[in-house]
Amino acid sequence: MRRTAAPTAALAVIALLLTACGGGEEAEPSAPAASGEASAPAVDDPVVVEPPDIEGLEVLAEDPSHEHVEGPLEYDRVPPLGGEHNPRWLACDVYDEPVPHEFAVHSIEHGAVWLAHAPDLPAEQVELLADLAATDREYVLVSPERGLDSRVVAVTWGAALEASSAGDRRLAEFVEAYAGGDQGGEPGVPCRGQGVTPREAGGML
Repeated sequence: MRRTAAPTAALAVIALLLTACGGGEEAEPSAPAASGEASAPAVDDPVVVEPPDIEGLEVLAEDPSHEHVEGPLEYDRVPPLGGEHNPRWLACDVYDEPVPHEFAVHSIEHGAVWLAHAPDLPAEQVELLADLAATDREYVLVSPERGLDSRVVAVTWGAALEASSAGDRRLAEFVEAYAGGDQGGEPGVPCRGQGVTPREAGGML
């Protein structure tokens, strides 16, 4: 996995300057819609987020871009930890195929945790990830992803954790610490609700 920042062990406190979704230039739509658009609270003031004490946790030193961008995007790592993303978000769920990154990044901006796993991860381990997702169905996303450096990679906005097995207890700690959190700057905005499906998302790219 490409490293873009020092791990948490080297950082006492990470100050993430969180802005409204869209970098302050484009706010969330004002009227909720089944297509994946909903109102989002503006975040005008910097929010200090102290990372949880999880061994091996990586936290970005700078807040990624919150800008909305239509169409396909390229990211420098899989899965992304934030950055430019589609104006609509992917519904948090357990998927059996890779998902469009442009939409999943918007999901993690809403406070979701994305549990990405190798496509050939044994079925019993995929089930363990599904069990983790069941602990917070609104804010956990699971999908197979190609090109991972580890068997399982958990990400949220600005943070990541690699694991060699779905049974790694640190994954549960990551979900507990981050699912539904304000690390993306938009606490309380839905992920499962009003999000689009991978098929719908694919048709928008």
